[in-house]
Amino acid sequence: MPNAFTEWSIDRVPTNDRTDAWQDVLSHSYREWQVPQRLPATFYARVKQHDFAGAGIVETVCDPCIGQRTRAQVRHDDELYVGMQLTTGGRERFKIGDSGVEVTSGDLVVWTTDQVVRFEVLERLHKVTLMIPWTLMRERLPERKQPPSGGKIESRTGVGSLLAVHLLALSNQIDSLDQSVQASVSRSTLELLGIALSGQQPSAVFDASAAMLRRVKDFILQHLHEDDLNPTRIAEANNISLRYLHMLFQRSELTVSGFILDSRLRACRQALIDPAFQRLQISEIAFRWGFNSVSHFCRTFRERYDASPSDVRRAALSGTAGAGVV
Repeated sequence: MPNAFTEWSIDRVPTNDRTDAWQDVLSHSYREWQVPQRLPATFYARVKQHDFAGAGIVETVCDPCIGQRTRAQVRHDDELYVGMQLTTGGRERFKIGDSGVEVTSGDLVVWTTDQVVRFEVLERLHKVTLMIPWTLMRERLPERKQPPSGGKIESRTGVGSLLAVHLLALSNQIDSLDQSVQASVSRSTLELLGIALSGQQPSAVFDASAAMLRRVKDFILQHLHEDDLNPTRIAEANNISLRYLHMLFQRSELTVSGFILDSRLRACRQALIDPAFQRLQISEIAFRWGFNSVSHFCRTFRERYDASPSDVRRAALSGTAGAGVV
């Protein structure tokens, strides 16, 4: 008998009702949650839930949003669940108790419903979550006396990598997985999870300013080619004040403008030594990465690399060591 599932899409919900509907779906899928901010009319989400031998598999796609599980909701919940999430696309930030993690594609994170949790989806997110009742986990893993602590599981190597591949395969095949074998597959899944949890490292203390600095730098790198890229525009695009933007870069070696200039120079130098850009004139390369003056580009390039752009290009074409200076 095929596995039972339910499917939901926000496309079916009137625009004015989407925030409440999304909160209801989150609460139905992951225990009780709040959505503290109204969603834009363009917000998109879809959820597919599968029953899995006493647990549940939840596949979710959603646009940027915020959700929280408050202390009152934790106290109100009478059953403890362990959530094991594999992110397959996008980026999300978790604050779990006093600690926090940021996850991207390929990352595994564990959280429990007895903790205050807040999430922020930063880019359209694709994820698969296994929701396991603690009673079931304790029954299958009798050596584990306490629920796991929230945080990342190393998923690039070792057992964590096997667990990530297993969870992805499970989500892909769950529709056709016969119920007669679900209990056996569930035992294997929980045993693999138990081994991975035994090597789990505590999550780092949540650092909101460091996360925002990474986000701002990502924005700058994505818009290097635009000659109007400046601190005011960067602050507005990231919904922060200009003063806070400059404060973020105080923990960096460069100022905002210094980071923009350094990143542009690096991009231009890479183009100068790349055979794919041989047909472009030096001025075209400078303009392509946001410089609006060739003389300014050449002067700052020489100051940075102690060589002119044409010298670096010639060295790269002749294969001499000068092309390798960073």
